[in-house]
Amino acid sequence: MPPDNVPDDFVASPLRDNWYQSSSFYGSSFALITSVDETGVTNIGPYQLSFPFEVIKRRSWMVISRPSSNTVANVRRNLKCALNFVEYDRAQIETILKFGYPGQTTAEKTAYNTFTLVDSATPGRTGPGMPQIIKEAYQVFECTLDVERIAANPILRDSPSAHLLLNIDNILVKSRWKSLIDGSGDEMPRVPLTYGFRGGATFWFGEAQPAYKLPIPDLGMRHEVVHYEANRLDDVVRFTLDASKTLTGIPRPFLRQVLEGIVRQAKARGVTEVNPEFLAALNKKSG
Repeated sequence: MPPDNVPDDFVASPLRDNWYQSSSFYGSSFALITSVDETGVTNIGPYQLSFPFEVIKRRSWMVISRPSSNTVANVRRNLKCALNFVEYDRAQIETILKFGYPGQTTAEKTAYNTFTLVDSATPGRTGPGMPQIIKEAYQVFECTLDVERIAANPILRDSPSAHLLLNIDNILVKSRWKSLIDGSGDEMPRVPLTYGFRGGATFWFGEAQPAYKLPIPDLGMRHEVVHYEANRLDDVVRFTLDASKTLTGIPRPFLRQVLEGIVRQAKARGVTEVNPEFLAALNKKSG
């Protein structure tokens, strides 16, 4: 809440280039992108405009950048990069801030780099053109630039900014966090935030606070919930919306167990789409 006697009405903010940080507030996480420079050495660049693009069936990531950045040149040349996500560490923030200064060579960044670069353990992700990854990261997305889809899309192809459409080949998660992805534990990675470059002189970061969880409101077993849960279980077997509507009577504590059983039955029969007819056939057989 604003202090007393401080105006709190909305006013227009001029639309400027880089409007997300020059005309408004946009707090977000960021990725440290590793790519291979022209000498074969891994370079690190921080990117705020970096976010999930396709999340169902396709897994892709979008990075928006200055077209003249070294990272863009490296990725376009080698097609490979890795997105490294690190936890909040005040001692590392200054290094990240320096990484973002334009025009630096990889050698110049290496001179003050406080992160540890290691080879990826993924088969086929080492050797010429393959970037190393950051050991201190809590997760890493190993990606390939989708040249064909960029060339076919005028928005991505012709924008004055560089749009890197990256297909996610592998997701690597530190073992201590892997078992907590489903939210079953009591902690999450301490994700740092940035508010970007402000006023021509400062770059703002947000100090991480411990994450907390809340139970999903009990609004009844709506078919949208069933549909969402069902289509998270397998990359091949998909539930139709009509099939999900027939499953709303399952008690919530048993929903996942029942859905997993249906997926097993579908895979055993070579079925990739679970529809009401398939469910009826299963019920008839079990009945």
